[in-house]
Amino acid sequence: MINTPDIHDERGLLIRLSGNDQAAFKGLYDKYHHALYRKTFFILKSAGETEDIIQEVFITLWEKRKDIDLEKPLGPWLFTVTFNRTVNHLKKSLREKSRQQLALLLSDTEPGSYLQEARLQMLEVAISQLSPQKKKVFQLCKLEGKTYEETGRLMGISKYTVKEYLGEVMASLKDYARKHPVYDTSLTLFLFLYFL
Repeated sequence: MINTPDIHDERGLLIRLSGNDQAAFKGLYDKYHHALYRKTFFILKSAGETEDIIQEVFITLWEKRKDIDLEKPLGPWLFTVTFNRTVNHLKKSLREKSRQQLALLLSDTEPGSYLQEARLQMLEVAISQLSPQKKKVFQLCKLEGKTYEETGRLMGISKYTVKEYLGEVMASLKDYARKHPVYDTSLTLFLFLYFL
């Protein structure tokens, strides 16, 4: 006869989990899955991505089963791990989206080509050297297509400051492109024409 775990006896489940009891693991999964899923879906708005995060969290629980503090409730630990993984997922998605947008801006060469990759890396290095405020202005205006007004509202600065920052950003990028040519002058020309 299978010993079905009591999901209300969390400490008992944790003790059994630390002893590699898979039924206890399933009991904890059943107890917390719905709440973790609901909160994560609220942030990601994607069922597939949400389920991936939740699965990763429960894999982490299994891997760390012997390190879990039996005297503390499991819920806060699970929610913290889930939140951190969700934030990291969002950051990674934003970085990928930014990189794709930059690649589109450099689309005069075949996508994925060595020359395009070299140009993209050069532009990313130039952007990484900007101040945090100027990076944010570039991200919002040039990669996300927001207006000066929208960017100003999001950053808590005036649209005139946004315009000034963007002018300084473009001057910096053009200067960097002049000093670090990538096999030809097309990137410098592109920066002059596209971002005027």
